[in-house]
Amino acid sequence: MIGRMAVAALALILGLATAGITSSNAQSADLWTVSNVPVDGNGASPTTAKETAIAGGRQRAWTEIFRRLTPSTEWPQQQPLADELLEPMIKSFDIANERHSSTRYLATVSFVFNAASVRDTLRKQAVQFSESVSKPVLVIALSGGAWQADSAWNKAWLAQSQRGRLVPVAVPVGDATDTQTIATVSTAADWTVVKPMADRYGASSVLVAAQTKSANGIQVTYANISPTGRVPRQQAFGRQGAEDELLLAVRASSQIADALQEEWKRSTSVDFGAQTSVAITIPFRNLADWVSIRKVLEGTRNIQRIGVDEFDMMVAHVQLDYVGRIEQLQTALAQSNIFLIADDKGNWTLSRNASTAAATSPAPVVP
Repeated sequence: MIGRMAVAALALILGLATAGITSSNAQSADLWTVSNVPVDGNGASPTTAKETAIAGGRQRAWTEIFRRLTPSTEWPQQQPLADELLEPMIKSFDIANERHSSTRYLATVSFVFNAASVRDTLRKQAVQFSESVSKPVLVIALSGGAWQADSAWNKAWLAQSQRGRLVPVAVPVGDATDTQTIATVSTAADWTVVKPMADRYGASSVLVAAQTKSANGIQVTYANISPTGRVPRQQAFGRQGAEDELLLAVRASSQIADALQEEWKRSTSVDFGAQTSVAITIPFRNLADWVSIRKVLEGTRNIQRIGVDEFDMMVAHVQLDYVGRIEQLQTALAQSNIFLIADDKGNWTLSRNASTAAATSPAPVVP
């Protein structure tokens, strides 16, 4: 039986193809959007059938959002939401592929959630969750040892790049600059080989995923390569039921991408009910630099309050109220190339110097 997630991802691939979208111009999906949810409902009238179908779709979309933001250890804690509570959490929705009769309604629906409502609900349910979005992981999908834009394996990873994620997946554009570098890439590559592509896509690491066909499915050999090293893995995926090559590739890429998410969520999920304060010093070059740093702090969800204790032309002394561990705050800030560093006396400073912060940088995210 093919999973609903794989079917939805396949629908996304087909939708992209129909719209003429390729990897060269596709954009990553928003964290708060759940796309292409299949809905199916019955009722005494067309209106009732439609309402039933969309209500069921909302529940499935809510489960997707819940699991997107929480580690798997929290999933058993998910509490059912009555429709009168869930419906106001939806900011908007878009319907496509409608089919209906007098008693049945089918469609695919994309739901956009209100971020503030989701946060409030998760806090009320007392679950740990993360909103720290990492830098992308660039995936180079090799089929038979080579990168092929039209291969089922690359299309499957393109689908993963369209899903809202805390660890965004990026795929190569595939222009002349990319293909020249990709020709030198394999799962045995080190950071010096993949760094030009990582820099081009603003990626924190590069996942080289080589897929080969096996007797009953596919074998995937992959390595997550970052400045701190490389982590190789192997995984076999047997064909299930009537899966064709594309559906099998979608399921395999989804499982590998989900493993990336799980590692990140476990390291960044916080209890938003516990709050801590830290005093930090922020040197800056000019007023524009201060505004830029302040914007990063205001956009970091771990930070609950920013109190400026002292401010002059070159330095600010700030009190941050934050949730989670200090290492999690460091991780969140590092995604914006801002590094929180402590000296040997325990005094904290914000720095834009990545090399200075290397000793206190968090461990790389690996699948």
